[in-house]
Amino acid sequence: MSVLNKDWQIKNQDPNLGITEKLLANRGITEQEQIQSYLYPNYKKGFHNPFLMKDMDKAVARIKKAVHGQEKIMIFGDYDVDGISGTAILYNTLKIMGGRVSYRLPHRVKDGYGLSNAFIEEFIKLGVNLAITVDCGISCKSQIELAHNYGLEVIVTDHHTIPEEMPDKAFAILHTMQPGCEYPFKGLTGAGVAYKLASALITDNFKGGEREEYLYALLDLASLGTVADIGPIRDENRIIVKYGLEALKNTRWSGLQHLKDQAGILPEEKLNIGTIGFKIGPRINAAGRIDHPYYALQLLLSEDGEKGKQLAEHLEKLNQSRQQMVIKAMLEAETQYTGRRSDKIFVAWSPDWHVGILGLIAGKISEKYGVPAMILQDFGDYLVASARCPATFNVVEALTANRDYLEHFGGHAQAAGFNIRKDRLEDFVRNMEQYAETHFMKDKDANPILNIDCEIQADDINESLMKFMDQMEPFGVGNEQPLFLVKNAKYNFLRRVGKESNHLSFLAQTGFKKFSTIAYKLGEFADQIAQSPSVDIVCYLDRNEWKGRHQIQFRAVDFRPSNV
Repeated sequence: MSVLNKDWQIKNQDPNLGITEKLLANRGITEQEQIQSYLYPNYKKGFHNPFLMKDMDKAVARIKKAVHGQEKIMIFGDYDVDGISGTAILYNTLKIMGGRVSYRLPHRVKDGYGLSNAFIEEFIKLGVNLAITVDCGISCKSQIELAHNYGLEVIVTDHHTIPEEMPDKAFAILHTMQPGCEYPFKGLTGAGVAYKLASALITDNFKGGEREEYLYALLDLASLGTVADIGPIRDENRIIVKYGLEALKNTRWSGLQHLKDQAGILPEEKLNIGTIGFKIGPRINAAGRIDHPYYALQLLLSEDGEKGKQLAEHLEKLNQSRQQMVIKAMLEAETQYTGRRSDKIFVAWSPDWHVGILGLIAGKISEKYGVPAMILQDFGDYLVASARCPATFNVVEALTANRDYLEHFGGHAQAAGFNIRKDRLEDFVRNMEQYAETHFMKDKDANPILNIDCEIQADDINESLMKFMDQMEPFGVGNEQPLFLVKNAKYNFLRRVGKESNHLSFLAQTGFKKFSTIAYKLGEFADQIAQSPSVDIVCYLDRNEWKGRHQIQFRAVDFRPSNV
């Protein structure tokens, strides 16, 4: 058994395949055409025709009419990174087309998620002729009916779960999962759908180098939402992120450059998904979580260097505050977890937990304890909640089954939000616990599974393999970084490192080669490893760059004594 008590499962043990062939086969890439497009993605040729998306032709024609007629256009986005970056994409696109365009984002606490009647009425008073939603709208049937009754036309761009009742009064709906949509790739996020609409508009209005310049310049914005919303890194998403990271290196958006500076991203630094997921994304999200998302959107749209710098500094302070709030709330939530009534689901609430961090707490609880988690902020007469859950549980289906208790809900299979009246909470919790008992199969006796691409030998670990894996990037959900098994490794200089001595470092020898090895957060197992003369290591292969020298190193995630 491994030190983490995980069940190691090797995906590919075909003796007739080489390492690179195994890595491709594990990702379902076996045909020559698939291999070519995977290893050599091209943003100029690799994207699907945006007009394959249902209603795209209607949406483009209506927007062109609005631009040419100088009608007032309002973009309404969500308050997270996906919605904010998607709003920036469409705002910039309509501006270069010469449109009269403005934007609105909801305040998480004051306005809640999605369109509201108040926003529709504001748009009517402002004389708006056309509203375009970004990363929301698919569940706003009644609000869009109200807009229709006023004569305000609405184009919905979204990617969230299709509700039982679609907003049939919308002028057009751009959603790859809607009935009748034959668009080839279904995994676009809100920013991805916005980028496809922008691509259709730009392609229809510009030519040659100017068109290519605009399309490329929007890719880093599209990559922000794609990564932050955990879009699968396959098909078009992979192209968006790969070339978005390239565009982000020398972004044309001055506000985004200021944010990179605040995040400590150096000009020579190699950018990857972690750059967005752990550095840029949280700072943008902090505005929508504990302040107002306008700060983040205004930063992305800023052309004023000094203002952009000030906005970036503000987001930095918000992110630091958010981090402290999460640490405190997480400790309080775990205290409640010890007194739970069910081991299949955890529901907790407090008036002191800011609604903007509920999802973060729910995610941490769900990941740590392996159960669906629902965390609520208590506002007195009602509560607002975020839910997160493992892949084996569909939280939207769970909420749908208990919708009679809820005022409003929506989201994805593993992440959702809802509102509930205080007087219905106890009954809701009781029914959710009963639902989880029958729908969430958590086997206490089963060890968690660690999926490994393949076993690797010393001779296979070389610069040629590293260059091949460079072509496999970017890594993320749906295109995970290859994970290898190295058997019978000898080790030397085993020691605990880090400020709290919670990491492990040693020199691993396999065959005639030696590799520096780091194992984050596995320092507590140093004595256990030292009891065996050799170990099997599950690890990633990374490059360690120091003073211009490049060395391959192991980033270990689990160990077990070798059966030599």
